[in-house]
Amino acid sequence: MSDPISRLDQFRADTPGAPMKSAAEVRHRGDQIRRRRRAVVAAGAVAVAAAVAGPILFLSSGFGDRAIDPAPAPSETPSTAGPSPSGSASAGPVELTRANLPVAEDLVGPDDASWSETRTYDGEGDDAANPCFTETLDEAGAEATFRRDFAVGDSVGSDDKTLGTMSALVSEFGSPDSAKQVRDDLSAAAADCSTVDASTSGSLPVERDFISGGDIHVVSYLSDDPDLNARLEVATAVVSAEDRVLVLTRQRAVQDYVSPTDLQSSAVNAARRMIGAEVAADPSTDPSAPDTSAPTGVLSTANLVGAGDLAPLDRFEADWEAYTPPTDVPTLACQKDWLSSLAPREQVLADFHTTSEGVDVGQVHVAVLDFADANDAGAAYNEVMEWQEVCPADKLDVQPDVTDLPIDVGTDIKLGLDRAARSQTTYGARSEGDGMWFETELVAQYDGRLVLVGYSELAGPCPPSTGDKDDPCYQPDQPDTWPGRILAIEKAAVKAGIRDLR
Repeated sequence: MSDPISRLDQFRADTPGAPMKSAAEVRHRGDQIRRRRRAVVAAGAVAVAAAVAGPILFLSSGFGDRAIDPAPAPSETPSTAGPSPSGSASAGPVELTRANLPVAEDLVGPDDASWSETRTYDGEGDDAANPCFTETLDEAGAEATFRRDFAVGDSVGSDDKTLGTMSALVSEFGSPDSAKQVRDDLSAAAADCSTVDASTSGSLPVERDFISGGDIHVVSYLSDDPDLNARLEVATAVVSAEDRVLVLTRQRAVQDYVSPTDLQSSAVNAARRMIGAEVAADPSTDPSAPDTSAPTGVLSTANLVGAGDLAPLDRFEADWEAYTPPTDVPTLACQKDWLSSLAPREQVLADFHTTSEGVDVGQVHVAVLDFADANDAGAAYNEVMEWQEVCPADKLDVQPDVTDLPIDVGTDIKLGLDRAARSQTTYGARSEGDGMWFETELVAQYDGRLVLVGYSELAGPCPPSTGDKDDPCYQPDQPDTWPGRILAIEKAAVKAGIRDLR
């Protein structure tokens, strides 16, 4: 993002303290690192003992002298290798092997169908696993890579493109920073997918305490097959955990966009497998995974406001544009944790900005969260309201100040909401003298759905406008259009977020 925007840099998932981790999470990460170190020492002791006892057979992985698991069959034949669905021991493996690839039981199948393994490779395989990537993981610096392909159970050997295929790649890099950089690059490539002239369909985050960062991007493009009355869809999950990167790619033919919540659950399970943690035999029984029993496709991009629906900043002659690639910042400046911590069954996000002379002067961040019922949505609403009242994000470098506590604005929006409240915060731009960000934060509930809107403008030291002639910041030549602009943007976002419920 542009230089004045502190929010992006200071809320990124890789920034120390963001998102805020509890003491238990910090201890868990330390325990994980210590386990891996102990495993390295133990592996060294085993190697010495084996050297005394007799020769050892090492299989080359194609990446230097790194040894791989000798159990699986050669890569040219279909493989059933892989750990049992119950998962491996909690201690992370010393080196990446085929055992760190997901197995069919880890993946949530479409429409109650199940996935079946078709082939396992040492390396990236004979063909491109993802049509959106222009660089292989080997070219990106991977020290080891393994791949496993899947097809829907009844479609193995079939050419029915509507059933789809799945490819899983796991790679190990020299450091967590290297893995993060590769994750960012692959995620941007998946979101853009310029190689096939694709259009964006949607995105979802992949978040757990053991995941360094991850997201899913869905794109679609026209097929060259004249007999295929559908678009081809590519849904890509890219996840990093410490020095490892997971890529799940699902390809299929579709008529309409369906939120990839099943891929989200699959990515969480596959990430656990990648780091050597336990995986539930049935993904739907994993208490920390999204509720895959809930209807899929409840939310779509139709529930997100478009750039053209946002009220313009009359102080600048600029239009709103979606961030490309999408941002990874919280929706609200006073957000305590990522929204997945509220346990919605689905969520969709949108982020927009407007610029003046190459500098961002406005931002809009929208999230729509769908819950099983009004009680669950109400509990999440109350949690977000607590965030607004205490603004726990002040532990971060942004240090927003709550200037107005949440006030009821449900009657102002006039969409039959159960309740809605707005607060206002301010925080400084990165460089001294670059002004202040003035942000309004809305949380609205309608039945089992929440709509969150974070809207901010760069101004300062005075707010964007004020109509109070007794206010020291009053400027007679500055129209007092800021309050109306806030309300118009909130109404547009909420109307889109609940359009299918009214």
